Formats: sequence, C-alpha cells, structure tokens
Amino acid sequence: MSERPLFERLVHDLKGPLSPLQTAAYLLRRPELPEERRVELAETIERQSRRMAGMIEELGDWVRAQEGRLVNRLRPVEVQMLLDLAVGSVAGCATQADVTPELDGAHLEGDEGRLVQALSSLLGFAQWRSSQPPGLHAWREGTRLLIEVADNGDPPDDAAALLANPLAEPYDLGLGLRLVVAEAIVRAHGGTIDAHALAPGLAFRIALPLSSA
Repeated sequence: MSERPLFERLVHDLKGPLSPLQTAAYLLRRPELPEERRVELAETIERQSRRMAGMIEELGDWVRAQEGRLVNRLRPVEVQMLLDLAVGSVAGCATQADVTPELDGAHLEGDEGRLVQALSSLLGFAQWRSSQPPGLHAWREGTRLLIEVADNGDPPDDAAALLANPLAEPYDLGLGLRLVVAEAIVRAHGGTIDAHALAPGLAFRIALPLSSA
C-alpha cells in the first residue's frame, strides 16, 4: 500500500471516535438532561477516549517501527513467562500454552514488553477469528525458539499480506496496524514471522534466537 492511501485511511479511522465524543460533550451541556443519561454520556466519553488513545499509541508504534526504534531494552526473558504474560494480556483468552520440555528454563535476549505485545496481537487476532481458544505451541529447534499461534477460522485469501498491510477490518476497533507492528518487533529481535493458511484456519509461526547461556 502506498503512503498516500495509507495516510488517508489512518486520518479517516482516527476521526471515528470524534463524532461520539463531540456529541456526548454537546449533550452534557443541557441542564435538563437526567442523571442516568449523564452517566451514559460520561461512559461514552471514557470509552471513546480510550479507543482514540489506543489508536494514537498504535500509530506511534507503527512510526517507530518504520524508523527502527521499537526495541530499546534487551535483557534475559524466560520463554514460559513470556507466553504466560502474552496470554494474560488478551482479555478473555482461555488458551493454555503447549511448551515442550526442552524449553524448561530457556531464555532469549529481548524487550519483554515488546515481545508480549507482538504475541498478544497475534493471539487477539486469532481469538477474534474463531470461537475456540487459539492454539499456542512453543518448541526448540537447534538454537531457535519456535512459537506457533493458530486458529480454525476461515482461511485468508492472502496470509502473508496480514503482516505487511493494515487490516481491512481491524479486530480491536483500532487502526489495523497491530500485526504489522508485531512483525517489526519480531524482526527487531533478529527473528522471523510467517503466516500460513490452513484447512481450515490460519497459523503464525515465529522463530527467535535463544540465549546461549
């Protein structure tokens, strides 16, 4: 996608929360408004403000990804803890990570917050695509950690495009950039991420270098 259509779409999407915010602010000025309606409008303002804040944060991450500034702090990250934090950060996710025994105590050097962000984006997308909990599997292959996030939703027409272009239908009422940012996070850690259509479903597979120590 060229920059101009992308920016036009981002501007359009960022305007989404503005209309309910402006309407709620206008109505709250009416002195005759009943208290229960005031509470509803206040909740609308809070909800749409959180949505806009998330959009701005998402756009900021995308800009930092373009400039190679996403990952700043590298320290040992335990694999099991990383997976548990990612699952816990996705609301309503009932997934249990399947981790092979050879990964017990295994670590990688990385930015824990960013790695959790990348995995939770994949899990959130997989959860949105299917009524069943996403599959989450991790195993070791030589000096690499492999992580797979899979669902049983409809196979996408172009799986690879999910990691390269904004989603046409964002799963979280955001800007549709979360998977693009997730790919940039993995790449910034010296890893790779691929998307594969299944029958049925979709699988993301991440490969990251493990710490030698």
